[in-house]
Amino acid sequence: MLRFAFVVITTAVLGAVTSAAAGTAADPAAVARIHGGIVDCVACELAGADLSNTCVKAHDLHGADFDGAKAVLMCMSYANFSGATFRGTDLSGANLAHANLDGADLTGAITTITSFKGTDLTRAKGLTQTQLNAACGDAETKLPVGLAVHICI
Repeated sequence: MLRFAFVVITTAVLGAVTSAAAGTAADPAAVARIHGGIVDCVACELAGADLSNTCVKAHDLHGADFDGAKAVLMCMSYANFSGATFRGTDLSGANLAHANLDGADLTGAITTITSFKGTDLTRAKGLTQTQLNAACGDAETKLPVGLAVHICI
């Protein structure tokens, strides 16, 4: 019995340490709001959430934490993501056309077939040429000096 109790306590402690090391987790209520179409979600905790095929078009999500989230094919055009974090987020096929990404952190984000049409990325953090090589934009897309993006077809 004592050995069993030790295993349970050790597992619980290790689980708590692992969760703390992983950072913040998504707020279930915030995720439900996004899935339910109630999409103004300022400073929401959406880290690690599956938000694929959802739409937040033209809504306010400034300061939201999308770190490690799955935002595949997410409709994000014209939305306010100023100061939001997308570190390690899968934005494959997401539409970020005309989105406000002022001060947003895109470090390590996956941007395969991501649309940045008309988006000002000049103040986005962590944006690399490798990410832009997998994405597309248009003549209205604004980029940091030295970076270029393919034209969306």
